Amino acid sequence: MRAGTWIGLMAVALLSSGCASVGTSSPTAKRMRPAASVAPDGSASGFADVPDAERADSAMSGRMVIRNAGLSLAVDDIDAAGDAVVALAASSGGFVLSSSRTSYTIKVPSTGFEPVLEELTALGEVTRKSLSGEDVTSEYLDLEVRLKNAHAARDAYEALLKRATSVEEILKVEQALNATQERIELLEGRRKYLDENLALSTIRVSLRERKRPGPLKMLFDGTRWLVMKLIWL
Repeated sequence: MRAGTWIGLMAVALLSSGCASVGTSSPTAKRMRPAASVAPDGSASGFADVPDAERADSAMSGRMVIRNAGLSLAVDDIDAAGDAVVALAASSGGFVLSSSRTSYTIKVPSTGFEPVLEELTALGEVTRKSLSGEDVTSEYLDLEVRLKNAHAARDAYEALLKRATSVEEILKVEQALNATQERIELLEGRRKYLDENLALSTIRVSLRERKRPGPLKMLFDGTRWLVMKLIWL
């Protein structure tokens, strides 16, 4: 194998793996992964492959924001309210991530985030409500560019491996190829995590039972009402 050819291919691979800068005008910056589909039983399924043109249209529709909410409710019947939370998660196309008698964490499609939140607040008296959002647009676009460059580097290393003739050359290229594949898997894992959290919002619901007045409290309230009436007659 010619030394010049080997060095040239190695340079292409290194340049491909090193280009990780992000620009919003880059064609890669317009790609977006599809939202997760949810099975009728509430379990999250995999992500369907869609053409890059559809991803571009989806990406340009707005910012990529992971949305979460926390809700504390005072309810008359904790068990009935808990059943209602589970039913709301399922009917929205989501599912229950974790639960106890007084605490529920549910995942719901981001497209139905507000309606589900409104229905949850109607289950009782809201004692605490929090909303949060994480804009991951820049990170997502950066991941897309890094993945494109890593794939290009992997292709270059694979081509280089086919042309390697000495044991030393083969070992060096295989080492670089393995490192590039590991980088691709890490980047794809992070992108999958973002995809799932962009498609499904998290709502944490905490329940407590309303305090009901006992006989003495009712007697006290009745006596106070009677005294006030006598005073202001």
